[in-house]
Amino acid sequence: MKKNNPLWGFLIAAVIIVFGVWGLLRPAPDHIEDTNGSEDHSIACISEEDIVSLKYGSRGAITQKESHFSVAGLEISDGIRYSSKKFTGVYLLHTVTLFKGSDIFVQLSDLTINSGNFAFYILFDDKIIGEVTANEQGVPEFLYANIEKTGTLSYVIVGESADFAFTVPTEW
Repeated sequence: MKKNNPLWGFLIAAVIIVFGVWGLLRPAPDHIEDTNGSEDHSIACISEEDIVSLKYGSRGAITQKESHFSVAGLEISDGIRYSSKKFTGVYLLHTVTLFKGSDIFVQLSDLTINSGNFAFYILFDDKIIGEVTANEQGVPEFLYANIEKTGTLSYVIVGESADFAFTVPTEW
């Protein structure tokens, strides 16, 4: 029987620490200032390639908490509330495998963009298939019925110095 060499354990621990520190110290992107005006919240500087590759990174905290409302003394979940006071970058919010014939339906309740630029993108197999944006007509939503193949569905949020909040259903 061979005895374990204690240097292997030390080497593996050292490699894990080096990559961990590198990940923590990796520079986050600078905040991108709003250059297209306070009334236009569309993404101006981050490219579709940056969005699809998910390599841009992000700066700023995104808070996530379960939202509730009360009816006759009962607390009922209203979904998950995401918000940030100043967010720049590309952030993968959710990913799941979707099967052929499924429908994609996204509804963002209480979407508010107070400043900066913000967008919620829907990707399927590394291609942007839709965007959910704030609108005057009601609740922002996206529907893609009967997808043609099994693949990976991803929800990505993109911001440029964005102050935003929205709620999604808990059944994600």
